[in-house]
Amino acid sequence: MAMAADRTAVLIVPAAAALLLWPALWNGYPIVFADTGTYLSQAIHLYAGWDRPVFYSLFMLPLHWTVTLWPVVFAQALLTARVLWVVCRTLVPVMPPLAFVAGIGLLAIGTWLPWIVSELMPDIFTPLLVLVVCLLARVPERLSRTERAALVGLAAFMIATQQSSLPLACGLVATLWTAAKTVSWPGLARPPTSSLAKQRPKTAPSGAATPPDPVMAGEGPPSTPDAADMATGVDIDSAPIMTKRAQTEVKPAIWRVPLAAAPALAVLALCSVNLAAHGRFAIAPFGNIFLLARVIYDGPGMTALRAECPSAHWRLCPFIDDFPATSDEFLWADTSPLNRAGGPKAVSADADAIIRAALYANPGAEFRAALSNTAEQLTLFHSGDGLNPWAAQVTPWIDRDFPAREATAYAAARQQSGVLAVPAVLARLHVVIALGGVAACLMLIPIALSRRAPCSYFLLGVLVALPLSAAITGALSTPHDRYQSRIGWLPPFVAAVSLASLHRRGA
Repeated sequence: MAMAADRTAVLIVPAAAALLLWPALWNGYPIVFADTGTYLSQAIHLYAGWDRPVFYSLFMLPLHWTVTLWPVVFAQALLTARVLWVVCRTLVPVMPPLAFVAGIGLLAIGTWLPWIVSELMPDIFTPLLVLVVCLLARVPERLSRTERAALVGLAAFMIATQQSSLPLACGLVATLWTAAKTVSWPGLARPPTSSLAKQRPKTAPSGAATPPDPVMAGEGPPSTPDAADMATGVDIDSAPIMTKRAQTEVKPAIWRVPLAAAPALAVLALCSVNLAAHGRFAIAPFGNIFLLARVIYDGPGMTALRAECPSAHWRLCPFIDDFPATSDEFLWADTSPLNRAGGPKAVSADADAIIRAALYANPGAEFRAALSNTAEQLTLFHSGDGLNPWAAQVTPWIDRDFPAREATAYAAARQQSGVLAVPAVLARLHVVIALGGVAACLMLIPIALSRRAPCSYFLLGVLVALPLSAAITGALSTPHDRYQSRIGWLPPFVAAVSLASLHRRGA
């Protein structure tokens, strides 16, 4: 049965992936963003930028090899479809393959998902990370050892591709870990698959008391055996409930190791690369520049500059009356004070002192600004952000490092002509479906919790990821539609799969 399930995946995962590529096909070329140029050039020209980790660039290089960028979005589509298939197979093992492909088709029309799949950016890894963390948290015993190892490695890679992913992953792990310790979840109340057969109660002798039925004892309804059950010959959902002592012994094996391993591996990889490239064993050696920009444009940072510059002599002080209107201009404009003061690496040496002075002088103002930015980011999730041409940021790298035919295809795309946009009707549909998905998750989670259903972890993970992501990107960076829209498809997907899972368990 496991082999049959694998053969099914070989057929339906590429079919689902093809549905997720329509924006790139419609555009005539993979979609690019301002940061795409940095991600292309880092691995090709063997350097590490101050602002972006190198791991997505290293992911892209063997796929395009300076020939064509289409294999990158093909790989992203296949990876996305595979993760979604594993989630569906885990929560709804009896889901018909055609229903899965049809569901992906609906996501491809009604959400922003295919647009980020079709983009040469690591943004697709943010929502996939949420799902992978939930898989490792809830159902490690329902995955093969190879799958668990692959998911840990995948999660570590996805965390390492973006600076915002590490706090997101740590927040999710902490939330789900806390939930597992405070709620008696059925997945953590069973021994590893390999020892289940040994712990099954023997048939009671004639006249002896019948062992209590876990279902009648309130442990929840049995469910249909899934792929892992079939592969091992053991029905996990019909296994006896363990004692508290046994639960304590099992938890570290199936909980702490996989969840802790992914962030730990990502941190080690980031610090090692930064040590080699910048001489600093740090997660983000110049990441304080982003926080500096946020503090300055929230107000307290500028107040600190004006108060301390006469004696502090920070590099930004000579330009204090020439700051641009927005933090994005401060970070990226060629003529900004940041670049005129020596560049991000030089200003980074002063950044911590400025941030400390701002927070010490007026912590309340910065806290209020952080809350305001988080709230603003929660409301910014409209589709279409960043689809404009990026002639200065991307085109020079395409022209320099790729064949002429590739540069011609890139130049002929709708995006480079300035006409690429999400159709208005789809943009409105994306908003409705995203909000409907959030509402559905909120309605389903008390039902899932009362039944202690496996989908509870996924519902909780998504509902936590929404405000957590908004806090990370809005309060620590700058609110933009693209940050929240990249995870806006998660609520409708998880709600639909959870509804199917709850229906199956209640049938």
